[in-house]
Amino acid sequence: MANNRIMIVEDEAITAAYTKRRLEKFGYIVTSTPSSSEEAIENAEKERPDVILMDIKIKGAKDGVETAYEIMDRFNIPSIYLTAHSDVKTLEHAKITEPYAYITKPFEPELLNFSIQMALYKHETQMKLKELVHYDFLTKLPNRALFFDRLEQALRHAKRNGTIAALLMIDIDEFKCINDRLGHEAGDFVLKEIAERINNHTRSTDTAARLGGDEFVVLLTNLDKPGDAETVALNIIVSIGKPFRFEVTHCALGASIGISYYPADGYDAETLMRKADSAMYHAKQKGKNNYQLFNSQTKTTSKITNYDIKELLAALIKFVISHKGQWSHGQWLDFMIELKRNGVVIERYFETHVRSMLDTLQKFYLAQCFKVNVEETMPAICEKAADFIIETRGVWTAQDWNIFVDSLESIGLGRSEELVGLLFDVVESIKSLHSAGR
Repeated sequence: MANNRIMIVEDEAITAAYTKRRLEKFGYIVTSTPSSSEEAIENAEKERPDVILMDIKIKGAKDGVETAYEIMDRFNIPSIYLTAHSDVKTLEHAKITEPYAYITKPFEPELLNFSIQMALYKHETQMKLKELVHYDFLTKLPNRALFFDRLEQALRHAKRNGTIAALLMIDIDEFKCINDRLGHEAGDFVLKEIAERINNHTRSTDTAARLGGDEFVVLLTNLDKPGDAETVALNIIVSIGKPFRFEVTHCALGASIGISYYPADGYDAETLMRKADSAMYHAKQKGKNNYQLFNSQTKTTSKITNYDIKELLAALIKFVISHKGQWSHGQWLDFMIELKRNGVVIERYFETHVRSMLDTLQKFYLAQCFKVNVEETMPAICEKAADFIIETRGVWTAQDWNIFVDSLESIGLGRSEELVGLLFDVVESIKSLHSAGR
């Protein structure tokens, strides 16, 4: 009780002061005592009290009932009506907002305290029920029902204001292998992490939801231009492509995303969902781990095959060795231009993974703990690491890892803690490269 914060909305200063003293004796914190509707709404937004004691007859453009309704709608703060009026007309007016309690003045302090506690309990219970009904139990994202409700509201708003909205239908590539190889507990962990990563790339005005299984959807509203949705899609693909870590197991996944726009691709929820879903399946047909627009003007991320990954890795190793682990920015640009001349086109988002791989190889090359010639063994080690990632599809257990490390002893790597740590960094970088390029 001592932590509960109460705001008193009362236009009679003496009554407000008396109520404040009584509440403080019970251990409540009184945040403020505004006397008008405008001040009450402003204070509610700034202070966010747990409960508001609202006099029905207050100063301002709105009465207490209308003020309580707006505060509940905007800030989800419950109100208890305090009033000297108990006539039928006043009661019927107050019923409209379904108040948490209704107390007539003068009141017994103990009754007020009891009403506040009951209001707090009722509000908490309602919030828990709302969460069960409207939110996904595992990820805590909005579920299908709540998402479609927000989508309908967003489309009405977009139509009214002439703004652009977009849907991103997201399906996680290769997710089945997580459940099959590591179990459903690992799968649940990954789904929760994916939900968090998707949420990190949305604004407070957007909605990310889980439709079921490994399917997610994002609603983007008030876009300045259509390309903004494609930027979000790329960010999500890169984010989901980063390794997932839990206990001793590591995995990396990809995401296929389909995008539809309001109003270019449709005016209603059903049409936009269907077209985003169609675009998502098109992304899978294009090799997965990319995004596709429903319309014909499609932009995609590069698809790099397993063979291409090994070829690119070999080129990076050759670059590191030829420059003895040290190079300038100009030399790096020359290298990228040479790759392009050889037909290897690296998309902007994929370049981040290439740079990360290059940094790891540099650290590996410059390490002072090798008993063998690093220039001779580095290509073989990295090729074996790439084969390990391809064979395990980016998901492995501690036993898989130990067998892999043991296999490297044949080329004289050894098994010191520092060497194994460097090897782990190389494998992680190759894994991110492989996942981003699938």
